[in-house]
Amino acid sequence: MTLEVTGLVDQLGSRTNALDATRLWAESGAMALTGDAGGDPLGASAPVAALVRAAADLMGEVVAPRDRTPLLDNAPALLGERAAILGLGRRGQVSCGGGTRLLRAADGWVAVALPRPEDQAAVPAWLGLLGATADGQAFAEDVWAVVAGGVADRLAVEVAAAARLLEIPCSVMNEAPPAGSPWAVDAGPWASPVARPLVVDLSALWAGPLCADLLRRAGARVVKVEDPSRPDGSRLGWPAFADVLNAGKDSVAVDLTSTAGRRDLARLVAAADAVITSSRPRAFERLGMDVDAVLTRSPTVWVAVTGHGWNGPGRDRVGFGDDTAVAGGLVATGPADGAPRFLADAVADPLTGVLAALVASAALGCGGSWFVDAALARAASFAAGLDSVPDAHTTPLPPRARRPEGTIRPLGADSAAVLSELAS
Repeated sequence: MTLEVTGLVDQLGSRTNALDATRLWAESGAMALTGDAGGDPLGASAPVAALVRAAADLMGEVVAPRDRTPLLDNAPALLGERAAILGLGRRGQVSCGGGTRLLRAADGWVAVALPRPEDQAAVPAWLGLLGATADGQAFAEDVWAVVAGGVADRLAVEVAAAARLLEIPCSVMNEAPPAGSPWAVDAGPWASPVARPLVVDLSALWAGPLCADLLRRAGARVVKVEDPSRPDGSRLGWPAFADVLNAGKDSVAVDLTSTAGRRDLARLVAAADAVITSSRPRAFERLGMDVDAVLTRSPTVWVAVTGHGWNGPGRDRVGFGDDTAVAGGLVATGPADGAPRFLADAVADPLTGVLAALVASAALGCGGSWFVDAALARAASFAAGLDSVPDAHTTPLPPRARRPEGTIRPLGADSAAVLSELAS
């Protein structure tokens, strides 16, 4: 019998507590990615790897309740998968990917992400540096020194609030409220579940595509939808990682600047049994798409992966896997100075992806319309609230990745076939 969506959180907690969190953390590859470069790898104060294992096991039971087949042989290894593919390592207060840093403010710690050119260009306005420019090479080389100096004498909440106005990803450590659940779920009209759901994947980068990939592995048909002018960034930046997350998905290209493209998107969404997104609400408002109306017209499971939540004060905030993890309190503690260190590689991304896939599977199994607010910071806060006893002396294994089941389809390779099928 399919597990009820409302009972998943209790199941997650009890199963996570029953697992050896320390051993799973060491074996996942995440421990090897935590700590200072050249220093010892660090344990985790939260059972993140155990939670991922529990979620994947529960998902396997949701989609195959009779044989209870595990969805993945080694689900905790998802935490180190990107690092394994890109050759990343632990860097202490610098994220494994290098684009985010933990900085001390006057009254606490903030995590600042500057992965995009526009983030660095906004630094002078953010910190009130009159006459400074982000165009010169000297500024680009010293940008983190400038940011660290500008943050040091200011209150953490003021730093984050000013960054938010310019859409610079910035989180105060532990700012996310305690979360009794890794997601917020609203149920709508009921309907019978379908045998093989159609999942429309509108997401990009990591958490959303991972969620859709796990649903595909569980038997769903997944159609990945991208705008040719703004394709999934992993296609260009991390092609091998794109293969791991997106092989086996059909690829449809829609030009969202055109009337025809928006019409095609609406048709895809209307046909979907589940929609996975990673854009903020205003992106759909600009497209003229009313998510509530979509859920009312036909049975749909809508999974909204965002940094700080679909509703509330964080709805327009930008957030990535490292800074949102810090917001939720997922950090390691330096053994000598007691200062925070990044926990693994953008840990909120794979954590949220697995948790979102679990609740989406349960909702699809129940049938009807569901809206899942899957915020990275909320998932991190939920994990941080679970009990764990770290043991940094456990020998860690290196991060490793799954073997891709092929390559990501060329952008738009299946557009004609999929759109023709929907019209028939």
